[in-house]
Amino acid sequence: MPFERVMRWIARWLESRGLNDVANTIDTRIAHSGDIEAMHAIARRALERGKLAEAISQLETALQFKPDDPSLWCTLGAAYRQNDDFELARTSYERAVALKPKYPQALSNLGELCIAQSRAQEALEWFDRALICTPEFFEARLNKVAALFELARYNDARKAAEQLIVDEPDRAEAYLNLGNILIHTGKAKQGIKQYKKALELRPRYAEAHFNLATLLGSRDDLINAIGYLERQIKERGETVHHMGLLAAAHQASGHLAKAKDLARRVLDRQPDNINALVTLASCLSASGNAAEALKLYEQVVRLDNTQTGMASNVLFESNNLSGLERHEVFRKHREWATRFETPLLKSVDFSAHDRNPSRKLRIGYISGDFIRHPVGFLLRDVLRYHDKDKFEVHCFSMVSRSEDLLPDLRDAVDKWEDIFFLSDEEVVDLIRKAEIDILVDLSGHTAHNRLLVFARRPAPVQVEWIGYFHSTGLTSIDYFITDPYTTPIGSGQLFSETPVFMPHTRFCYGPPEYTPDVVPPPLLKSGRVTFGSFNRLSKITDEVAEAWAQILRAVPDSRLLLKAGALADTMVTELVSERFAKLGIDPDRIELREGSSHSEMFMQYGDVDIALDTFPFNGGMTTLEALWMGVPVITIAGNSVVARQTISALANIGLAEELAFQDIKAYIAGAIALARNPSRITELRDRIRPLMAGSPLRQADQFVDDLEALYRRMWQAWCKGEKLADESLLMFA
Repeated sequence: MPFERVMRWIARWLESRGLNDVANTIDTRIAHSGDIEAMHAIARRALERGKLAEAISQLETALQFKPDDPSLWCTLGAAYRQNDDFELARTSYERAVALKPKYPQALSNLGELCIAQSRAQEALEWFDRALICTPEFFEARLNKVAALFELARYNDARKAAEQLIVDEPDRAEAYLNLGNILIHTGKAKQGIKQYKKALELRPRYAEAHFNLATLLGSRDDLINAIGYLERQIKERGETVHHMGLLAAAHQASGHLAKAKDLARRVLDRQPDNINALVTLASCLSASGNAAEALKLYEQVVRLDNTQTGMASNVLFESNNLSGLERHEVFRKHREWATRFETPLLKSVDFSAHDRNPSRKLRIGYISGDFIRHPVGFLLRDVLRYHDKDKFEVHCFSMVSRSEDLLPDLRDAVDKWEDIFFLSDEEVVDLIRKAEIDILVDLSGHTAHNRLLVFARRPAPVQVEWIGYFHSTGLTSIDYFITDPYTTPIGSGQLFSETPVFMPHTRFCYGPPEYTPDVVPPPLLKSGRVTFGSFNRLSKITDEVAEAWAQILRAVPDSRLLLKAGALADTMVTELVSERFAKLGIDPDRIELREGSSHSEMFMQYGDVDIALDTFPFNGGMTTLEALWMGVPVITIAGNSVVARQTISALANIGLAEELAFQDIKAYIAGAIALARNPSRITELRDRIRPLMAGSPLRQADQFVDDLEALYRRMWQAWCKGEKLADESLLMFA
């Protein structure tokens, strides 16, 4: 019929111009006369708008007229698929393939349906059939990558994803797919780059935005990402990919129970899924189970020995465990260096570098913690007080979001470089072009470290300071800055770097402007002693928990207040309560508080009479903050850097002899004795802040003078072709 053909052509032309409503009006008119193409067009538009009932009705009517049309059956399958009716969708797709065996779209749709139903092997077969028909079929190639991943064929999935980008460099979906593979195989930074590339090509690409939010987002971003991922799982089925991302999003949001459950469900299907192993390990660590977290990180490293970050996590968690001797922990650090640093070591020519020993020096600081983090707060006054006539200060920031930066840090330095998305080689080039003289690492084996930059020796002198609490194990880092109380003469602490010494303390504490005044100890009102710890739960080992239980049993009516971010999760609070109940402590004597704003946390020290330090992993900033709020901190003086952080602070304010003890038995006795002396608690409450304010911990100008003098001595030694020796600490004896 000529009229219908003309109207059909006009409708398609209008549709091509985006005038879908007008096209729909025309198609509706001619559909009444039995025009199959018009019915199909109406159904497709209804499907795009989510009007599934209308789409299904149109397609079923059309099929009454033309039951042997494979394209109608294929579209009907898609409508049923969106309507969550998987069986009818499959039946429709299979009917389309029966009518047209070489129908790529129907074959690919069947494969996608199989992925949603956790039948990845069958899905792969459908995609391969589609690609035999049309080798360049983008959708089938894209979905094949997903099927390979669901089958844990990670290398094959990555190769297929990379080839798809080569062939289709302008398709955002290809970069998203590769990003997904990289994220789930533990290569987060590379995955993030792919998501960003996808967003460059398609700025409103929802999945790329939400995947990125899972990794880098704020709390609001994470909430939105969780909602999006939950919808994807509902619509597309429980794929390993979406469950893994959702687990990571819940873990980043502090929903540890949900994250654990999802991660374990992924691991039930893919025992070697690195992303799920890492998520579960992070949850266990945050919940206070460092030993089990360590085992999972070690499993990740066994699965992929290129995982430098996960190998660093093994080292970080090792510091929590009292059962590991210090030589064993050091051995692990040296093994890391042998595996990852040694292949990069080579002689670097600094012959063109200006060796003037008295000239203005360029100092470079590298960190991912230029934020509201202990490193950021400890560095703030140092950057403010640097002598800008004698030192040019550069910061190389691994902070991924500029809005997270600690205010004023950027303005306090001469040059700021954001390096989160740069490769190690690019960072090395940046540092060499800046002609940095002394490069200082402030991360060690913590998150976002760039230790392999140091392995490539971009600067003549390289130093480790405040960001880590153990030797890095690297030989390419020349010095480790410590102090006489953290590393006493003859202590036998083990370093791959040469330890060099500040006169009094390696920490320069500058309390935030919002810290409240010290308030009287709460026992004066309550009549009972409240012990407290605001340290991470991973530091509370079995030995620590047992010691605290003994203290509580010996001090009638006393209570223990624990505060940590992980305690926002009900599952974690139940675990902690059960743990102390097994040690004979009534849950009513344990108060558990979740994380809060920094200012509110300071105020909550007003509810603590005595702080109990963790061991062997002491509090660092946690100790300094407790002391600033007038709370005495009971500690054990251990034999490693991490185990002597608190005694160093106490020594600087003259309270080490009273509050630091040599073993667990003395620690318990000391805490009990102080708890039985309310007048001494009250006296300490009044004295500690003034003692601290007048101590080297708070003399920022003098601290920076001492630090700059140390930098100058390092530089002068290098200019002479020498290196400061360990014996240099004797001047402080």
